[in-house]
Amino acid sequence: MSKSKSRQTRPAAFSSSLILIASAGLLIAATGFAGPSGKFERTYSPQGAAHLTISNVNGRIRVAAWDKKTVSVRADAAPSVSIEDRVVGEDINISVKRNFRLSRADFEVSLPADSSLVLRNVIGNIEVQGVNGHISVNSIDSDIRLVRVNSPAIDVKVTSGDIYFDGELREGGSYSFQSMRGDLDVTLPGSTPFNLNARALSENINLGGFLSHLTGASRGTKGVSGNYLNGGSRLTLTTYEGRILLHKK
Repeated sequence: MSKSKSRQTRPAAFSSSLILIASAGLLIAATGFAGPSGKFERTYSPQGAAHLTISNVNGRIRVAAWDKKTVSVRADAAPSVSIEDRVVGEDINISVKRNFRLSRADFEVSLPADSSLVLRNVIGNIEVQGVNGHISVNSIDSDIRLVRVNSPAIDVKVTSGDIYFDGELREGGSYSFQSMRGDLDVTLPGSTPFNLNARALSENINLGGFLSHLTGASRGTKGVSGNYLNGGSRLTLTTYEGRILLHKK
């Protein structure tokens, strides 16, 4: 009698364990590494808007929006580079492990336009095209290019490098671009209202066609602030050794 009970309960317990393991698999990250050749290729299928984080050490990062629902990440890396990915729900985290050689890894990413991005790098240029989610970029030595973006919030900080932005500002959005040593080159539609706070501590500020429509302007020796078309989204531009160039399109 007890043996019969034991046979009946073991399959149920085993089945429950499988369910728990499968459920955990949806919540706990899947982790993988680049192969010996240095090639890293992954395709992710998030259920909602993706949140992609890439932490690189040395190499280029290029991100472009496409019309597919999947996220494609490819990296061409030196054989000594170790790349780890971790996925939890819509959060995709990809990181390059540091090593003494500072070996290079170049990333090419295609993702849906509504994805959010966090990009970190030490050395290597970063380019983002067509992305409409939140964007955060932090780097030591990089030129940063953001083109055709329409994000509700952007935060870019680079120690040494130029920042180029050509995109839209959303009403109520927050946009901050900061370089310790580099130029800030920003192109905006002439119909977009914004609140400007621009500081260039050692070089000049050129506001182009926006200057004549800047109200409540306050100009000091190192900066300019004011409202364009009665103000709207917050635009903060800061460079310590570089120029600020604002262009109207």
